[in-house]
Amino acid sequence: MPLCALCAKIDLPRVFKDREPSNHVPLHGLALSSLRDSAPSCDLCMLFLSLVDFQSSHFQGFDPSVLICRIYLMDYGSIHSHKDGRAVDPIKGVFWADRHEERVPRLIVDIDTPDQRIYGNLPCGLQQKVRFGATGRDAVLRGRIVQHEVDIEFIKRWIGICHDHDDICRPSKMMDEAKDLTIRAIDVENMCIVNLPRDAEYCVLSYVWGTTTQLRLLQENVADFSAPHGLQNYVPEIPKTISDAIDFARLLGNRYLWVDALCIIQDDPADLAVQIQHMNDVYGCASLTIVAASGTDSNAGLPGLYPGSRKVLVIDEEIEGVQLVTGLPIFASAVNASVWESRGWTMQEKVLSKRLIIFTEYQVFYHCNSATWCEDAVWEPMDPRFMLQPGTDTMSPQFTRVSLPSRNLTGLGKYAHLVSGYHGRKLTHQTDALNAFTGALTALSKELKTAFLWGIPESSFDSCIIWRTPFHNPGLRREQFPSWSWLGWKAGPLLGDLEFPVVMGGHSETTAVIQWHQVTATGEQKFFGNAITPYHELPRFRQSPGYPGIPAKHLLRFRAQSAFLPVSREPAEGETSFKRYGCEYYEVGVAQPDGEYQKLATISLNSSWRETQPDHLEFIMICWRRMKNPWDWKDSITGGDLMLIQTTGDVSFRVQMTKDIVNGDLWMSAKPEWGVVTLA
Repeated sequence: MPLCALCAKIDLPRVFKDREPSNHVPLHGLALSSLRDSAPSCDLCMLFLSLVDFQSSHFQGFDPSVLICRIYLMDYGSIHSHKDGRAVDPIKGVFWADRHEERVPRLIVDIDTPDQRIYGNLPCGLQQKVRFGATGRDAVLRGRIVQHEVDIEFIKRWIGICHDHDDICRPSKMMDEAKDLTIRAIDVENMCIVNLPRDAEYCVLSYVWGTTTQLRLLQENVADFSAPHGLQNYVPEIPKTISDAIDFARLLGNRYLWVDALCIIQDDPADLAVQIQHMNDVYGCASLTIVAASGTDSNAGLPGLYPGSRKVLVIDEEIEGVQLVTGLPIFASAVNASVWESRGWTMQEKVLSKRLIIFTEYQVFYHCNSATWCEDAVWEPMDPRFMLQPGTDTMSPQFTRVSLPSRNLTGLGKYAHLVSGYHGRKLTHQTDALNAFTGALTALSKELKTAFLWGIPESSFDSCIIWRTPFHNPGLRREQFPSWSWLGWKAGPLLGDLEFPVVMGGHSETTAVIQWHQVTATGEQKFFGNAITPYHELPRFRQSPGYPGIPAKHLLRFRAQSAFLPVSREPAEGETSFKRYGCEYYEVGVAQPDGEYQKLATISLNSSWRETQPDHLEFIMICWRRMKNPWDWKDSITGGDLMLIQTTGDVSFRVQMTKDIVNGDLWMSAKPEWGVVTLA
């Protein structure tokens, strides 16, 4: 049938040949009700409507009469090659001046209202189908039909291709990483719990427990579960996600599967402590991580493993000479929308893994440090003479956040990236904040060659204790952890708000001025960090170092410069306002000889908290930093990082850091005094 006037203007042959992406400007938009009216007489409208109905569960609760359907042209991906056709270096890529680039687009159907975006919506679309027999440039980035069941042989081919990648995707060997560690695994052939053979390959499962009843390994059932076929009698009690993972591992030809609920004795504190400490080894040595990124609990299963387990929309239509198939939600959108991606424990499970098979609502993805592949389009390596790049519309900050850390990310940059990504995740129990990240910290400890103290690297303590966020809210405080650590605070309302200035552009050098001491349960004050001479011994505690509700191990003790400085009552002008989140930036001043105040810094504070505090607040100098002048990068500037503290009795607590470094001369004009600080 002919196309309607709006669809005819899209010009499909041109769209999939040489048209530029629409850059978030819709090709056209119309009310959903109008689309339903037009669909019976327009083939393309009918396809758009089928895509809308396919994803309708994501906008339930909205009045259908106000929904708007918008059609975008997405920059899905690009094929890069050298103009002379020589092989492409997979690491360096192709410099733009020598690049031949072919863009491959998708038509995306998005649903929103006139007044607001519908968050959580997973836009689907239409893409050009790969031609039968096509290879090389003619095949990559083109679409293929996703069936009701995952093609296991196809998954095996993905894994086989990845085996040819460089060492970055190769799992570590358990016998090399943790010689004395014994871990258990499910023997999927004999359906029992066994001690994993030292040289055995195994898979691990990463999933969300949720609130469903969970079959767990306990001291009372270890013997039963460890007997040959011992789990067979408990199959009805095994959550579907775990049951599916057992079947999937068996289909892949993997004999051993590690699942936390069944491989760690859940009521044995000693076993829990040992295994949690070695999560970096458990996931880093696994040949494959199976990710259940669909649903909200352990009964969600693995969509696509069995008939009827996932929703499928098969489009295979030719319109205006273009063969169209369904384009499913892209990797970043699909993973970011999952409950799995939002949970605290699953963060380290992802970043410690080398290869992941990710089951999402609509399709399966393969993800490693060298590639991201999907069922609905051809991304697998085909030819050394070109390389594939995600399009600008898919390379969002969201993509970086859900992906494995870049191979180029090392040292403190990697630490800051992981902490920032973890900090915004959800935990059922706030007491788990450290345990859920211990595996990642153990791996970072090996890379950075340093111990960590409450999530802060001891070798770079001065640089990392000045972590900051624009959100200050006493209600976000985690009392189970020290206030000076990022672990001591839940995340603010915006993702990625936790920052480490040491890894931000322009930082050159940190100069330590504090001799840090960790307090032990017996009151011993143990020096750590960078040595500063001459060493000044701290006075002993006048009484036991324990304070009501504050464990001694939370305490830092040190000498620091401090000063009480005036902080404005009214928000500072010209600063970004976070008023909607209850925060404002306030000016911190220094009194001048003429009685006036000169601005020293700005600081973001909870407005209600500021109203209850006195005019002058106490600040301590943490360190001095040299950084490039933001107005002239050939020049550098030096300043100090101030921490606002609040003191009760003999113990102080971190409140907030000032926004930027402060001028040294101006700070000294405030006549700061050296004193002993006990920071909890």
